[in-house]
Amino acid sequence: MEESLQDTSGAIFKFGNAKEFNRELIFSEVGAITCAPLTSWIVSQFANTPSTISASAVIGASIGAAIIWISTRMYHKQKRGDASLKSFASDMAYFTPVAFLLTLLIYNPVLFFASKTLLEDAHGLFTSVILSQLAAYSLFMISINCYRLILIYFGKRIL
Repeated sequence: MEESLQDTSGAIFKFGNAKEFNRELIFSEVGAITCAPLTSWIVSQFANTPSTISASAVIGASIGAAIIWISTRMYHKQKRGDASLKSFASDMAYFTPVAFLLTLLIYNPVLFFASKTLLEDAHGLFTSVILSQLAAYSLFMISINCYRLILIYFGKRIL
């Protein structure tokens, strides 16, 4: 079901599958929030520097998020009957480069520096990583949804 909103200039914003889009991102963060602390804990058994542990949190979050996002995206496309390779590749072409860029510029630095700071201030490993992830994820969600609205506004794509 497609929702629309008329703005004051007369342009129509078509929100399309906003719930699915955000649900996929939320599920991907569940993968990230599971893998980042686990990866950090494993690395902390061998190295105890905050920088190394924070870097492992970034790597774990990226792997966990990517696996779950791809899985949920494929599930939603199959559920809608739009599971063609061409359709999936098109979505990937619009979403992945920007998501990767936002991850590099927003999510990873916030996750790294916030968790490093919290670890240096003697907060617990899991508390540091999870609080940092919540901050990073919040900023990422705002950014990626702004990008989605820009695509919709200019009529390029509804993700």
